[in-house]
Formats: sequence, C-alpha cells, structure tokens
Amino acid sequence: MKKFVSACLMAGLLTCAAGAAQVGTINNNYPGDTEAQAQMLYDLGLFKGTDKGFALEKSMTRAEASVMLTRLLGAEKTALAGNWKHPFTDVPQWADKYVGWLYQNGLTKGVSATLYGSQRNVTCDQYCIFLTRAHLDADSYQGTAFVDNDEVRQTDEEGFIRGDAVSLSARLLSTNYAKNGDESGRSVAKKLIDDGVFTGEQLKNAAWDVLPRDYSKDYQYDDKWNLIASSFVCRIAYVTVAQCPIDGVQSVSGTDRYAQSDMRQSDLTLYRMDSKTMKLTQVLSLPKESSVEYLSSVGGTDYLLVFNKETETYSLCSVHGDTVKTELTLTEAQQQAANTVYQSARGCIICTDETTGYKLTETGVEPFNMAAGICQLTEDGMIITQKCTADETVLTAYNWDGQKTDSYAISNAYQSDDAEVRKHFAPQIFGSDGALFWGTAGLYREENGRLVQVTDSPVISVKQDADGAYYAVSCDKSERTEYYSDAIGYMAGDMLVRIAPDGTQTTLATLDDDILIDEVKTVKSGAVRFTIAIPTEGHRSGHYTCLLKDGRITVRSATNDVFYIWGNDALENEQEKIDKIIANQKGEE
Repeated sequence: MKKFVSACLMAGLLTCAAGAAQVGTINNNYPGDTEAQAQMLYDLGLFKGTDKGFALEKSMTRAEASVMLTRLLGAEKTALAGNWKHPFTDVPQWADKYVGWLYQNGLTKGVSATLYGSQRNVTCDQYCIFLTRAHLDADSYQGTAFVDNDEVRQTDEEGFIRGDAVSLSARLLSTNYAKNGDESGRSVAKKLIDDGVFTGEQLKNAAWDVLPRDYSKDYQYDDKWNLIASSFVCRIAYVTVAQCPIDGVQSVSGTDRYAQSDMRQSDLTLYRMDSKTMKLTQVLSLPKESSVEYLSSVGGTDYLLVFNKETETYSLCSVHGDTVKTELTLTEAQQQAANTVYQSARGCIICTDETTGYKLTETGVEPFNMAAGICQLTEDGMIITQKCTADETVLTAYNWDGQKTDSYAISNAYQSDDAEVRKHFAPQIFGSDGALFWGTAGLYREENGRLVQVTDSPVISVKQDADGAYYAVSCDKSERTEYYSDAIGYMAGDMLVRIAPDGTQTTLATLDDDILIDEVKTVKSGAVRFTIAIPTEGHRSGHYTCLLKDGRITVRSATNDVFYIWGNDALENEQEKIDKIIANQKGEE
C-alpha cells in the first residue's frame, strides 16, 4: 500500500485538490469549498442566494430556511402551485406556501401550535431536524450518520449561518434516502434525479470539482444473486455519472489518471484514463500476475511502480504522454520502500533504503543524497530530516536544491537504562498540516523558506487561533504516552497548553495520567475543543469530546461505542471525574 507524505494527503474517496475556503463551522472536507458547494446547489436549482449573492456569512430566519429547504428538496414549483394550509399566524405572505408545503409534508411543526417562529434565526439543531425528516422517517438526527451531536452544538454556539446551511445541504445529497420506508438504497441525489429535479449529467457538471468522486466497480446481480455485470464507473453522491466503455477494467489505486484490466484478463493492460469520460488509451501491457502501482504526478509526467511477473523484475517507470520509460530497476525491498512518497509542488521524493533516495521531477529522476531520516517535505520543497539517538534528536532542514538551512538538537529526557529503549522513545516529528510540524520533538513552522522552532516541548496535536497563538496537547518531556486502537499506536498527552508565536507557554489544564488527551479538534477565541481517548471493545478506543472555555472543561459528547460500553450516563461520569481532578488541584494550590 502506497503511503503519501505531503502538505495535502490523499484520503477517503478519490477527490480533486481540496477546497481552500470554508465559511461557517460545518466542514465537509469536500474538494470544493463552501462557495463552490453553494454554486453547485445553485446550478442544480436547489439554492438561489440573495440579491447580494450567496451571502454565506449571514444568519437565516426560519422563514428564509423554509424557502431554502423547499428548493433543496426540488419542490419549489409544487409548493408555489398548490394551496397549502398551516396553523401558523406569524408567517409572511412570501413564505406562506413554502411553510405550508413543509407542514403538509410533515417536515416542520413550528415552535408552538400557532407560531412558526418566522422571524427567529434558524439554529443548526433545527435545520438538521428539517433535513433528517426530509430523508428519514425520524424526527431526530440523534444516532444517525448524517451529523454529529457535538458538530451541531459547536455550530450553534458559534452562530449558524447560511454557509453552514449550504454545507449541510450539500452533505444531504450523498445521504441515503429512506423516507416512507424506502428500501431502494438510493441517495438523496438519486431520488431527486428520479423525481426529475435535475439530470445525472447536470449533477456531473455541477458537482465535478465539488463533491468527492469514487471510481469503482458497479456490481449488479439478478434476483438469485448471480453476478450479471461489473462495470467500471465513476460515482458522485452515489450516482453513476460516467462508465468505462471497455469491460473487464478496474481502478488503479490512488489516481483517476489510470485504469487497468482486472484479474479475469490473461494479461495486465494499463490504460491512461480521461477522468471525466473514462475513455481509455493503452500505455503498457504486462504478463498475467504482474502489477502496477501509481506513485505520483509531477507536471506532465506520471510515475509508476511496475512488477513484471515474467521477468520477476521491479521497476520505477515514468509516463509522459504515451511514452513509458524505465527509470530504475529495483529489488523487492527497494520497491516496498519506494511506496512512501514525499510530495510537493516542486516534485516528489522516494527512498529506496535508509540512505538512498531519488527526486522525481517533470523531466526525470535525480539522485537524492539526503534520504537518511527524511520525515517531511513541504509544498515549497523544504526537506526536513530527523536523526534519533538515545541522547538526542537532530532535526535538519534543507531547501529543494539540497542546501542546509536550519538545524535543531532536542535532548532526550526519557528515562531508561536501556539505550535502545531511549532511542525508541527519542523526540520525533510525526504531524504536519503543511505549514506546521509537530511531535514529541516540539512545534515548528515554515517561514520564508526556513524552519523555525516555536517550542521544544512535546506537541501531540495542535491548532492555531486567529490571534496566532497555538493550542496544543502536551506532556512532560520525560513521558511518552501511547494508546492503541485496532493495533495502531497513537500518541496522547495529559495537558492542554497555549503557546504564543514567540514560544511562551501557558498551561491551561492538566489531567491525570489515566485520562488520555489525544487531539485538539478546533480552537476559536481561546475556546478549545479536544478529545479524550478511552478503551472500548475489541482493542478499540472511543472518544469523548470536551470543551475548554473560560477555564472550565465541559464534556460535550461521546462516540457511540463509549455509550455501548460505559452506559447512558457515560458523559456525566466522565464530567464528574474531570471535575474531581480539577477540584483536587485547586485544593492543593
């Protein structure tokens, strides 16, 4: 399995480059940002905006929400053409038919028997209830996969705005439609297509660079569960928007640029694929049981790892247009090592062993002599290496041309008589968002092509506030706390700290060693949302979500497995536990 290490990681469904601008609290992590999602809904006839554009930063009244909801469900023409009764006395004339249609279809109940609450701002909680009623036979989103309880709570605390409504509306398109006992397995988008609200082609054009795209097999069965077809297709919101014209083809993992023949074929054929039409152009043919792995694209050149079963050889190949060139012949061990790709806009770097590496550029492959200990590559091409010993870790930064720019030595405070154990727990960098780098070796930022140390204190997880301060999970330098979930180890700490841009550190809260703080989720105006990991069933870990605000920690929500293991009063018990710790600390002071 190939591993990408870069400022922007490829994860989940295959997507285009991630959108840059989020408006509001709800974040779908879609390829298209909030503005793009609004434009998509507009193009599909599901959203119109205002006379001042989409106005995503504005709040929305319940009357305005009734119009948006009716449009979102493709029912505006029906609503305006009908004569819909409702019991509410506070609905303005322009919203009357919209509210009436929603009421007659069981989508709204008002704020009382006679009041709709037209002039009140709609809340995220209310909007999610509307959307839940629209696609499920339920009056509550609790326990559904559509939205997280804490997500709703946070959004209402920060103020529900039109951008949040757009994000939730875009999310609805990919949600399963199961209203009125519908068991077809359709998404809401497919339901709207079936109802004639828009076409599949319109969805494709509007959502292409906005919603995630999935390239996979469409397996179809007869009524006796015999496989009758397995077309290779592209789906958006679980709607097939393109189909490969050739049978017996499957995806090449990690890319929409290539496809390959499936295992039913006698030979392995590699195709360059037009992602939008799925038209194929053959570029390589290999014996059966051979394999191809996509590594990276740099400009107009693609890089692949190829195994030829007939010759039992492993190769690093470049593809430029229809020309395939073998750049390097590799051993099996070298090929496995080369699966880790450090990606930047300047090119990418692979390492074939602990000391040997290569730059992959648009023009070809170049030897790379700083491969030992590489841990990060920034988008601008800054290379960070780390060398760990029992006594210290040395972080070194180089520019793309290989010139050393900065170096930091971080002492290892972990206590053990065994040098190998101390080396294992030496300070390290293990996290990055492209501009910040963090781990038990501290916190660092990229600034004008230089690597700047913010602090050498452990930083397990970090988010930056609007004022430039960093809020982080930390621990004592001598501690290395890990927890495991599904056999994967994760670092955790016991402190929340504020780190000023100049490195000045303030401890905000300290919890006991048996409470594992693992991630800062969000920070806004000094209010910190963070998670606590707790063992659940089957060697897994669940999480509590907590809020630190004005010096108080409040337990806000938990994952379903926490309630399953620890009962319905899990939140109250965890709150009591934390309150006791804080009270004891204050008593000691």
